[in-house]
Amino acid sequence: MNSPNKELSQVLEDAISRLPEKYRIVFVLREIEELSVRDTSSALDIEENNVKVRLNRAKALLRENLNAYMKDHVYHFHLTRCDRITRNVLQKLGIEGGKP
Repeated sequence: MNSPNKELSQVLEDAISRLPEKYRIVFVLREIEELSVRDTSSALDIEENNVKVRLNRAKALLRENLNAYMKDHVYHFHLTRCDRITRNVLQKLGIEGGKP
């Protein structure tokens, strides 16, 4: 069974691999290889402003891609179960409706 870190790492790798090439390259050079904006600009023969724009767009696309995963896997829990547990805890504390 995969550990949560390995699973999340794989999800992130997959999301990066799905980025359009022009955004993926800038993301990898800036965020993974830690090149400066100037060095990235030089390596790709594009303007520094384009590096910044592409990086921001890559991050936005990654957020969109990862948001669904986060909702489905990380923040997924059963609200009815949570409500039942909360009611039981409040009852044990002698609190009804959140008021003593």
